[in-house]
Amino acid sequence: MAYCLGLMKLSLYSVHISRILAIAMGIAILVVSILSATTNPQAASQPSFFGPSVPETKIEYYLPYPGILPDSPVYKIKAVRDQIKLWTTFNPIKKARLQLLYADKRINAARTLMEGGKSALAISTATKAEKYLESAVKASLYNKEMLTVLAKSIAKHKEILKTFQPPLEMALKTNELMAQQVAQALLEN
Repeated sequence: MAYCLGLMKLSLYSVHISRILAIAMGIAILVVSILSATTNPQAASQPSFFGPSVPETKIEYYLPYPGILPDSPVYKIKAVRDQIKLWTTFNPIKKARLQLLYADKRINAARTLMEGGKSALAISTATKAEKYLESAVKASLYNKEMLTVLAKSIAKHKEILKTFQPPLEMALKTNELMAQQVAQALLEN
């Protein structure tokens, strides 16, 4: 009997000890995760000539390969093909997806052109990209699935437009208006 009571006490102690260890481990994990979230070495601001630097976040949105660039002699054939595809697409959501695809390809082409030193052509291409994006937004204001994709695309376009020299102020303003429209539509849906 005394032996059984001793085993019961021992098992109770082991249960209490295992609970205490589990709680201690949980607290340790919580403290480590809080400390790692607050001490981000990339977010540490380093003073510069213009004040403290603010780390930029990259928008996680895939831009499709632009294919033939506007400086190619066969680009006009591609542009005509794109227009024919748009004219022959009657489903509004499919048309909006196609416009979004064209917008994303063109903004990626504009970035490539800007990196290649062809700024005038890059600006023209970026402006066309924003027009396609604006058409996609207008066609998708009542489709929640498309709105979430458009919100990411608009943010990515803005990220790219900010890198242009000289900055494209009108395109950035249009981009901001589209972002507001999409945000409002997302709230309403």
